Amino acid sequence: MAGKTFPITLMVGATLWLSLPLEGQQSGGGSSALTQELERLGAAAEALEHALPSFTCQQTAMSEYLLNGKPKEHDEFTATTRSKRAPNGTLAETFEVTRLNGRPFNGTSFQFPFYVSGGFDRAMRYFTPEKQACYRYTLSPGRIDLETAPDVAAHPQCADEGLKGFALLDADGNVSHLERTVTSKAEKDRGLAPFASIDFGAVELNGKTFRLSRHVFSESVQGRFVLRFETTYSECRLFSVTVKIGPEIEAAPSVPPSR
Repeated sequence: MAGKTFPITLMVGATLWLSLPLEGQQSGGGSSALTQELERLGAAAEALEHALPSFTCQQTAMSEYLLNGKPKEHDEFTATTRSKRAPNGTLAETFEVTRLNGRPFNGTSFQFPFYVSGGFDRAMRYFTPEKQACYRYTLSPGRIDLETAPDVAAHPQCADEGLKGFALLDADGNVSHLERTVTSKAEKDRGLAPFASIDFGAVELNGKTFRLSRHVFSESVQGRFVLRFETTYSECRLFSVTVKIGPEIEAAPSVPPSR
């Protein structure tokens, strides 16, 4: 168990990371208010998936596993995280460890007990317009609850993952905190972290404001084993690459071969 990497991808949704008319899956809070809130959250979720530019953040994290309630391996590290938009539109997340357990890290790789990724562009995917038919929502003051819709099997874009969770909303209706759990089947079949908790913060990138994950906590209980991962992201900024162009070199004139 020690040193084993568990590649759990955080997405808070199906298809690894997580239509009918909106009122078809709504309950509570008044249909018009819920519709407006889902439209707002849907736009924010789509912005993360499709408009979020490449960026980099500083990461401070902890990874551990416990056996019978006692820590067996515990690692703390800092890293530079890069999320780059690939040509096909997906956001590829990589990280480079700079300090490990209080010391500078100069190695090329290290296996953590538990590492969770995918919490940026996919963190709010449960609210994209395409996926809203997959869930049933209930709106209350400052909060929206969601769970897998009873008729999820009737929608090909959905995955029956036995999801249940909630999001806390700020005064402007933006998500400030989200928690969700999935069944063990989704964990096994889709590589989803069984429990994820995310805090969001506003970050300006390329002149636009995005709600990015700033704190993530995840836990997986496997019998006597408990795996935990916690990370904080800070100093997020637009990703840029510096290219140095050398002085122009004048090519020597070609000389025709002698005959």
